[in-house]
Amino acid sequence: MPPKLPKSNCMNDWQRFQRDVIDPKNCTHCGACVGLNPDLLTFQETKHGPLPQPLPSVSSDDLNQNLSLAWAVCSGRGVPYPELYRRFNQDPENWLIGPYRRLWTGFANQPDIRQRGASGGVISRTLIYLLETGRIDGAVVLRQGSPTPDRAQPLIATTAEEILAAAQSVYAVTPMLTILPEIATFDGRLAFVGLPEQVAALRMLQAAGHPTAQKVVFVAGPYTGTNMYLGAVRAFLRSRGVSDQIAITKLQWRAGEWPGYLQVETADGQVFRAKKFYYNYLIPFYISRNCQITPDFTNELTDLSVGDAWSPQFEAAGGGHSVIVARTQQAQNLLQEMSEAKVLTLETIPRDRALAMHGHMLDFKKRGTFIRLQWQNQQGKPIPQFGYRPESIPLMRQFVEVVISGSFAIGKLSIARWLVTKLPLSVVGPAFNWLRQTWKSLSKPTKRKGLGKTSFIVTGDSERWTEIKNTQYD
Repeated sequence: MPPKLPKSNCMNDWQRFQRDVIDPKNCTHCGACVGLNPDLLTFQETKHGPLPQPLPSVSSDDLNQNLSLAWAVCSGRGVPYPELYRRFNQDPENWLIGPYRRLWTGFANQPDIRQRGASGGVISRTLIYLLETGRIDGAVVLRQGSPTPDRAQPLIATTAEEILAAAQSVYAVTPMLTILPEIATFDGRLAFVGLPEQVAALRMLQAAGHPTAQKVVFVAGPYTGTNMYLGAVRAFLRSRGVSDQIAITKLQWRAGEWPGYLQVETADGQVFRAKKFYYNYLIPFYISRNCQITPDFTNELTDLSVGDAWSPQFEAAGGGHSVIVARTQQAQNLLQEMSEAKVLTLETIPRDRALAMHGHMLDFKKRGTFIRLQWQNQQGKPIPQFGYRPESIPLMRQFVEVVISGSFAIGKLSIARWLVTKLPLSVVGPAFNWLRQTWKSLSKPTKRKGLGKTSFIVTGDSERWTEIKNTQYD
């Protein structure tokens, strides 16, 4: 990757945000800029997701003087992964999965917690255990259904029931770090659950020594492949003949038995469902930009990350199974303690087995991201820097990316989004699932060929790291 664009002395930090992050569509929607400056910035919903905008009353002088920390930790500029690895854990032995201490498959032993989770209920049970044992006083989580049934919102959960109310996945772009002001006023220690780019911004704030971020003593997060912009659920309802004027009263992204199904309840008393692998047809039409330019799939900067344990064995067994990554000694000790207390069921697995469960998405992130960013750079647009990159990517894999990214480019067209709403789920769901399985089979030899042996060049980002460490804040 080429060096970052030089800063211009005549540009203030907000202008840099616009030039390097917002205009080239590099914003990850993490929420840090607004959370750090709620008196200056707010989020505005756009066709490119929620984007930060100055409040109407804010002057350019205010923006110039108060956004230095937000600019320093902006994950839309990229993330200095090598430096953060060393700060919070260790250099990775394997760059596909990042630093780790132990790998398991497992699930929460309490049936209701296991069932309410997206896969095995491991993150929810861990948060509750930390609360029960007095290690934390609250947990920052994302809850679907607030402020309206079709939206999600971060909150600080202080009881087991509040944690469980925020269980399950949310597949809609939602800024998480807008909650920083509430964290600042919270009296006690916190756990934090977030997506990779949100966790990265938090870790950069911790590296900067920010007192609000220091309240977080444990970080967990899900594996994160793709996310969708606002409008995906409405498109699903339109395909079922539901008018946009009829309100959504309840939305669950992964209701029922693992792997779950989309369930939408509407104000006219109807309930609509779609199997997980059926409603995934919405992804090419509403996939968010940030998940296409982030190389971190397994949430590498957490203490604990968790994903679905996809394998024929577990899918046949049902019930919900997770692949579990303890990345720090703290997390390893905690999970072993929970296993001994019969709170979790854990089975140690080798790294190759953990990687095989998500080979396609690891390829999408660890090679596809850098192909997409290379194309963006060739267009003369700023690109985020991550401190490492693949040494080489086979030509055939780059050709496969033309097909993948081409489908996304077509899917976001208004005509394509309109057309998909005219097709019944009974047709488009099974058809998409068949196409998905067929494409995975056809592309598997190319996408996975050499993936495990991919070499990465570590470039580091000492300039950015120095900026983060030296930025002043109030």
